[in-house]
Amino acid sequence: MPAAYTCDGCGASLGAVDELHRESTTTGRSWYCGYCRTSVPNAVGERLSHHRDGSPTDRR
Repeated sequence: MPAAYTCDGCGASLGAVDELHRESTTTGRSWYCGYCRTSVPNAVGERLSHHRDGSPTDRR
């Protein structure tokens, strides 16, 4: 399991892609905290987006 990322804006522990908001742009993707919309580093967003949690709704 990847290490959780602590949001700089609200202090939330972000450990899954469900806790992030993704916006597609012309230059790629931008990731934001799902709670306060503070920008999250792309490396963190991409890492969490590829994490498989094994839940019944995990379709990757």
